[in-house]
Amino acid sequence: MHHNKFDASEIFGASRLNRHFLGLFKKKKVRVRPGALTPEELKTIVNQIGKNKKVNIVRVEYDGTPEDKPVAIKIADIQEDYFTGVIVNLERSIKQEMDQKLVFVKGGGGTIDFYFNEGDIKSVVEDIDESILEPKDPAELLEILDALDLDEAILLSFYDRDKGGVMNGSGKLVEKDVENKTFKVELNLINDIELDVPKTIQLDLDKDTVLDLEIVI
Repeated sequence: MHHNKFDASEIFGASRLNRHFLGLFKKKKVRVRPGALTPEELKTIVNQIGKNKKVNIVRVEYDGTPEDKPVAIKIADIQEDYFTGVIVNLERSIKQEMDQKLVFVKGGGGTIDFYFNEGDIKSVVEDIDESILEPKDPAELLEILDALDLDEAILLSFYDRDKGGVMNGSGKLVEKDVENKTFKVELNLINDIELDVPKTIQLDLDKDTVLDLEIVI
């Protein structure tokens, strides 16, 4: 018995099949919202800033209205089509360090992917918190450090580069080296969060941004 070979082009038309097939590989058209950066502009800015930098991202609505609150992230990775940011949330970071099994803390956190062709980002600006902070005079800090006794109660304020924010804590001085301008503190309260286990922090007055160091009276 002879079977005729099936040819879909006889039913649908060759040109129509070709258009459909080729259409599967067409890139999705990018619709940039009013006031938003083009994918090329966004990609250039993100690559210029680079990884491990804290930035503030402002998105826009469909009508071009900017969102009220910027999203603060630390750029963790940059790929060809998108970049990944770790959401900066100091309180969350502190609580996660207290309990490594913690999965979720009210207030957000975690990571988020931003696709270059999404067309909804108005600006990506590197956070300049550290550069506009006014650290305490190193000579004055050294005098305070010299006057402090070990185990003396202190109040400390410094900029944490890893977390990208100011940390305010209270605890005690556990080690100091006035000659090398370094000291170590044990904090039991950071940013109004009471720690279950005191956190030990070592600081260098020549390298770290120390905003304040006080004796608790």
